Amino acid sequence: MRTRRWGYAVGLTGLMVLLGGFAVGRWTRVRYVSLPAPVQEPIRLAVLGDFHIVDEASMRHARACLQRAMEENPDMILLVGDYVHSPSGLPYLQCALQGVRAPLGVYAVLGNHDHWSGKDAVVDALQAAGVRVLIDENLSVRIGAIALTLVGIYDLWFRKPDWAAVFAGVPRQPRHPVILLSHNPDAVLSPYRDRATLIVAGHTHAGQVWAPTTAHRAMQKLFGRSFIPKTRYGTSHPYGLHREDETWVYITSGVTRGRSVPRWYTRPELSIIELTPK
Repeated sequence: MRTRRWGYAVGLTGLMVLLGGFAVGRWTRVRYVSLPAPVQEPIRLAVLGDFHIVDEASMRHARACLQRAMEENPDMILLVGDYVHSPSGLPYLQCALQGVRAPLGVYAVLGNHDHWSGKDAVVDALQAAGVRVLIDENLSVRIGAIALTLVGIYDLWFRKPDWAAVFAGVPRQPRHPVILLSHNPDAVLSPYRDRATLIVAGHTHAGQVWAPTTAHRAMQKLFGRSFIPKTRYGTSHPYGLHREDETWVYITSGVTRGRSVPRWYTRPELSIIELTPK
């Protein structure tokens, strides 16, 4: 009898741990990060990515996350790709983006799913909502005492950037803040990494299903894939804030709750990054 009771207890505990992971995976959070930067006054950034819109439910979730981001009163909103999961999400995208705004603007780069689903249609929807799409280019933003440069690159699965051209005319840090937007974290491996104060990326979904990074690396090596879409840097650094020499790197967990594979102990998020004077 005692053995049977222990068996029931262990089985029930295992079931609770299993189901608890899926519950956590549907619990969206706001994560706050503060970084020293060469700015004259604090600049508040909202970073969101990996919406993976495919139907009305995912559209409502994406819209709620964007609304929550605006309630945080960011100076700027940065979107880092994979807005739709497949072409079926295209009709919902513009509705999800409706009304998105920030005082210094809303800026975006594209992800691999955006290319697979119809790059031009995704760009059209973003632009119709007033979002500035950066494709292998840089843009200076200056309002009052705020001055910074945004650099946005094409998705690395589809084209290798001409880094020299992308960074042409970009002031050198550490005197001037430069933010690099890339869907894929492998932008960190570029020799131009040190030209950026901050790199923001997505793509990894924080692993989608939680596992030690050694497990993700082993899966990539043995099977050629893991729950993290292929990325050299992201497989070892699937989530959060990192430092590479003088450059900060933030990899967001993403907005999606999961499509074919639901999240398990990895939470969807929107990130608020505040750049503060050094």
